[in-house]
Amino acid sequence: MWPTMTENEQSHDSPRTEPETAAVVALRTSELDVDEGRSEWRSTLGHLYAEMDVAWPESRSGLDAEWGGRPLGDLHISTIRCDAQTVVRSPEMIRSDASADYLVCLVTGGHVEVRQSGRTAQLERGSFALLDLGAPFVFHSRATFGQVVVRIPGSAMAARLPGAYSHLATGRSFGPATGASAIVGRLLTDLAATPVSAAAASSFSLSAIEMLSATIIDDAREDAEAESFHAQDLARIKRVIGENLHDAELTLSDVASMSGMSLRNVQKLVKTTGRTPSAWLYEARVERAKSLLLTTDLSVATISEQVGFRDVSHFGRVFRRLAGISPGRFRAPNHALPPAMPPRTAG
Repeated sequence: MWPTMTENEQSHDSPRTEPETAAVVALRTSELDVDEGRSEWRSTLGHLYAEMDVAWPESRSGLDAEWGGRPLGDLHISTIRCDAQTVVRSPEMIRSDASADYLVCLVTGGHVEVRQSGRTAQLERGSFALLDLGAPFVFHSRATFGQVVVRIPGSAMAARLPGAYSHLATGRSFGPATGASAIVGRLLTDLAATPVSAAAASSFSLSAIEMLSATIIDDAREDAEAESFHAQDLARIKRVIGENLHDAELTLSDVASMSGMSLRNVQKLVKTTGRTPSAWLYEARVERAKSLLLTTDLSVATISEQVGFRDVSHFGRVFRRLAGISPGRFRAPNHALPPAMPPRTAG
């Protein structure tokens, strides 16, 4: 079982000070007692990356871990080996210690699981994941693992990776078998193991960012295209509903037919919004009713009919449930107020 800590849990760690990407790390916890070793491990995470919390299995009596890290141009690159652990960056930590940077976690031994952006990735040797330090995530390993971790400035990624791709890239696995991701994995492993001069480090780091960005774009292109088509299909469904809200007999089958889609496809698309098809239709009716209440003098009963309700009482109940207020009270503040009475003067 995983430790009970979650992405939403607030850490007891203190906020991190300004990151120093020039930091050189040489940490071996076997030379420390268990409490001191764990404290140093947490401190190094916070110092190099951002505020995070770490949990270890309760049965673990000590911590056997090593960390070596150094700057590489604009990057910071580390080689890590550690016992089983769970690392969490929660919304509370992001608020207290914001960061726009990214981490590339390349597994060199064992198995790791990461969760971010609603996705879960299983990483094996040679595969890597991109983690956004500006969004909550969970990093978990059930056993001893090894990895290369690269911190990349957010500005460097933003200049090379469109926003849609950066969102699609987090919380997923790249590699390890063949192709561009395998080349990037080998490059990062070699850079972590081979010190280079300061002059070469700048060029190498830029090349690594360029190669990583190209790999992410190439790998995520199909998902980006699918997401674009998904958005277009949802927009078409919304348009059909909007054009037929007056029809109290409108069904999802009608919407599917008029949208040129199968009923099953429409049901699946609507469910991706987190709402049921009937809820989606009711929300559209209420949104149209709000517009009519604010922009026309039509009666509530007439508006109820125009947005597809047979019964004004039913309309009122649905409106109140979704808007938190009755149709009449929703409209009232927007009516003209009576002229103010002149102030009284002393007689």
